[in-house]
Formats: sequence, C-alpha cells, structure tokens
Amino acid sequence: MSGVRWRVSLLFALITLSIFFSLLANSDRFIEVRGNETYIQTEAGVSSGGSIVNLINRLEASNHEARLNAASELGKLGDPAANSLVDKIESKNSSSEEVNSYMLLALLETGDDRAENILSENLRKIEASNKAANESKAEEWKQGLSEDILQAIEEKDKATRKYIADSIAMDSARAEQRGETDAFERALESETQNSSIYMPFALSDFGPEEPGSETEKLIKALKSNKGSTRVAAMMALGEMKEEAAVDPIIGILTRDYPPAQASAAIALGKIGDERAVEILRKQMKDGDNEYVKGGCAIALGRMGDENSVPYLIDRLRDQRIKVRSSAALVLGEIGNETAVKPLMEILETGKSTEGKKSNSLNANTDVRKSAILALGEIGSTNATEILIDVITDKEEELEVRKAAVSALGNIEDPKAVETLKKIFDDKTMDADIRNAAFLALSKTKDQETARMVVGKLEDQEFGAISREALIDMGELAVDPLIENLKTEDKKLKAETALILIEIGDQRAVKPLVEAYK
Repeated sequence: MSGVRWRVSLLFALITLSIFFSLLANSDRFIEVRGNETYIQTEAGVSSGGSIVNLINRLEASNHEARLNAASELGKLGDPAANSLVDKIESKNSSSEEVNSYMLLALLETGDDRAENILSENLRKIEASNKAANESKAEEWKQGLSEDILQAIEEKDKATRKYIADSIAMDSARAEQRGETDAFERALESETQNSSIYMPFALSDFGPEEPGSETEKLIKALKSNKGSTRVAAMMALGEMKEEAAVDPIIGILTRDYPPAQASAAIALGKIGDERAVEILRKQMKDGDNEYVKGGCAIALGRMGDENSVPYLIDRLRDQRIKVRSSAALVLGEIGNETAVKPLMEILETGKSTEGKKSNSLNANTDVRKSAILALGEIGSTNATEILIDVITDKEEELEVRKAAVSALGNIEDPKAVETLKKIFDDKTMDADIRNAAFLALSKTKDQETARMVVGKLEDQEFGAISREALIDMGELAVDPLIENLKTEDKKLKAETALILIEIGDQRAVKPLVEAYK
C-alpha cells in the first residue's frame, strides 16, 4: 500500500514540475490576470516596429504603385511610423530625392503635427533643386529648344561618332591590330561625353617626361601619324572648348581623311569659335562625305550662326539624305522664319499621292521628320495647316505623323490646340498618335490644359503620362492640383499630393497638410 502511495506522490510531483516549467517557459507571455492582453500588445509592438522598417525599405526599393501603397500603410501606423520617417528625412540618407518625396507623402498620411514644418523646408529644397536643374539644362543646351529636336540632333551626333568608331575599327583590322582600339571605340559610342574618356588615347604617344601642359600635349597630338590619336585629341579638345586648338583643327577639317574630318567638325562646333564658320560652311557644301557635311551643319547649329541660314537652306537640296535632314534640324535649332517656306516645300514635294510614293529624297522618313520638327521649333503659324495635313494623312509613316503632332504642340495657335484636343478625343485614332497629342497638349502651358491633364490622372492609359506632364508643367499645374486634393479617392489624393511635393511649390504646403488632417 505504501508503495502505491509513493508512486502516486511521485507522479503528482512530476506533473507539478511539468506545469511549472511550462509556465516558466511562457512567462514572457503571461502576467497575473491580464497576461494574454499584455502578450498581444508586446507582440504587436515588435510586429509594428518590423513593419515600419519593411515599409520604409519598400519606399526605397519598389515601383511607383508599391511605394504609394507603402506610404498609405505607414500612414495607418501613426506616431511610431511618423517618428521613424522624421528621423529618416532629417538624416538625409534616403537613396534619392524621388524616394524622399514618397517619405514626405507617408509623413503627411500619418497626420503628424511636425509634417507642416518638415514639408515646407523640404519643398523649398526641392524647388531650388528643380530650378538649378532647369538652369543647368538651359546652359548645356540652348534655352527654349524642345526635347524632340535636341534628341534628334543628339542622334545625329551619335551616328557620326559611331561612323568614326567603325572607321577606326576597320583601320585597326587592316593593320592587323584588331582589338587594340576597342576601348577607344567604346569611348566614341559612350552616352556620356567628356574630355577624360579621350585623354588616355590622345596622349598615348607621349611618355611621362614629355614637356608641356595637358592642352599643349593635346595640340601636339593633332600631328600624330595615327588617325585614332588625332581623333582622340580633337574630341578631348572639343569637350574642353579649347580655343587655342581652333586653327590646327581647321587644318584637319580641310585635308585629313573623312573620320578625322568628321571629328574636326564635332570639335569645332563644341568650341564655338567664329573663326571656324567659313570653313564649316565650305565643307558642308563641297565635302565628299555625308557624315562630314552633316557634322558641319550640326556644328553651325551649335554655334547658333544666323548668317549661315541661307547656306543651310541651300543644303535642303543636297543629294545626301543625312545632309538634308541635318540641315533641316539646324534650321529649326537656329529658329529663323526665312526657313519656313523651304521646309514646308519638303513636306509638299515628298508626300505620296493616290497611294503612289514620291521618288523625291523629300519622301524619306528622316528628311520629313526633321523638316517637321524644325517647323515646330520655329513655331510659325503658317505651318499649322500643313502639319495638320500630315497628321491626318494615313499614307504618311506613323513616325512622321507622331512628329507632326509633337511639332503642332510647339505652335501657339488656337487652331493647333483645338486639333490636338480632337485627335486626343478620337478613340479611333492610333494609340501612339493619341499619346503624342496628349503630350503635345501638355506643352501648351495654360491652366485649361493643366486641368485637363489633372483630370486624366485616374486614367489607366494616360495616368503615368499625366503625372510626368504635370511635374514638367511645374507651377502652372499647382492650382489645379490643389483643387484635386479635395477628392474622396485616397489613391488619387496620394498621386496628387506626390506631384505637388515633386514640383516643390510653397503654395502647396498648407493645402497638403489640411488634406491629410
């Protein structure tokens, strides 16, 4: 009997110990009476902290939609999220200004009292940054030129550099030195052009003991027996805008082989010294190589030489397509109205009739597109009708019609604006042309158009384009965007707020804070 009691006592002790250790292991989840409630709160706190970090990381790493969602989720977390966002914003260690804008939106969504001062300070910085970027762009390119024509001119420049690179590669292959100039060829085809990428090749003939400054050595390199060295030296001197190099580069333009001549044209255009004008005009007219002739036209455009307009108009009849199209673009770049009629003649004489394509060089897509962009850049209302004709002519290439839509957006003519609106509203029109019309309308810079673009922010097809267009419009779009903050649609409100933040106008601070109270 005593043995049985002993076994029962032992079993009871084991059960008691088991319960004790179980309670001990879970003691962080329980305290007397309200243990389970405390557990939930403690675990939620840990979860919330981790969630805030993850959501802020999503602001930095995700796409636009995911970032908007992350900002909204942070807003729901209130004060803890606001504290983390303030720390992140004030530490200035976000990966970009764009990411900082999403953080400011998230802070607004928390409703935190600190948002107004932080937003005001940051919008001031964004506005200053935008202004500096615009000034830098205006300094780099001629102020007022449209992105379309700048891009078209840059494409000509890139094509010329590729021609030079390909020529150097062939020279290298003929000399059984294939591969030795690969790095130099890549420099010529690089998107980013500066003197430093050419310097190693330009100075490759010289040892460390070579006397003279860097510029003096580069000018000396223009006399190298190696074509690639002469080309590299010219490209470097052009990027440096070195006026001391103008005379020797003019000599190369007149008597070297075509790739070097093409390099000389690029360099002289970038240096911009008027001593080169006459020889550039002569080579544009009498040269044998289309890249050299076209490069001379582009160089005259870079120099903005108004007196070269008659010479450029004359090249609209050149027998080389590249020369015609380059001359047309440069006439648009210079912007002289005397070029309007000859540019319109290109469009008239090159169009198809009754399904039959014209044999004229003016029927070439590149020539027609260049003439159209030039007319848009000059902005004469005399070109409105012919551009409308090109847009509505279904025998024209789609690329040409899109260029005409874009050009029409640069012409300050009520008829042009009405035509663009009709094109955009026409659901039967090709989607690419409707997109082009929408972008062209966004360039017309008036409040009515800004309101129309704001109205398309919710549109699945045009929402993303609208966002970019409104940011480009800047202060013109601020009032319509502020009105749009009154929307009940949370996503649309967030889109609107983000655009206002990215524009950086101080007028938006109080309406933004009010919208998220």
